Amino acid sequence: MKLAGFYVSSDSARTQLPVRNDPSNEEIDAALQLFSAMSGIVSLSEDPVPEVGVYELALYADSGNFMLMLSRYTDDGDHEVDTITNPTAGEGEIEILGDLYQRCMTTHDIEPVRRCFHEFASTGNVQSASLKLHEGAGSP
Repeated sequence: MKLAGFYVSSDSARTQLPVRNDPSNEEIDAALQLFSAMSGIVSLSEDPVPEVGVYELALYADSGNFMLMLSRYTDDGDHEVDTITNPTAGEGEIEILGDLYQRCMTTHDIEPVRRCFHEFASTGNVQSASLKLHEGAGSP
């Protein structure tokens, strides 16, 4: 596993995170904590990347809004992405790092994000149940 990413500070400076190979849960938590106050992307990736199957969990963070993307290659070479499902996030779109996404794909709560990163680090996958937030979780 490889942990990498970047964050954007309040003065719009982009700072690269140091790459961590086989990061501990503490190193993962330290990286995720940065995104509670900053915008950017952090990912945990299989290394090497498999030809088929799950290969990356990425967090896109912007102004306290968090979106997870679990990426996989299918048997036929296609690329699929799963995101969280948050029924309490509201309708419509939200801007994250300059792109628009459905609000139901986001949360304000870093805790389910942290749990998904720990699960991915230990198993190489995130179960679909972990991506479904419960009523009230992640609400503003």
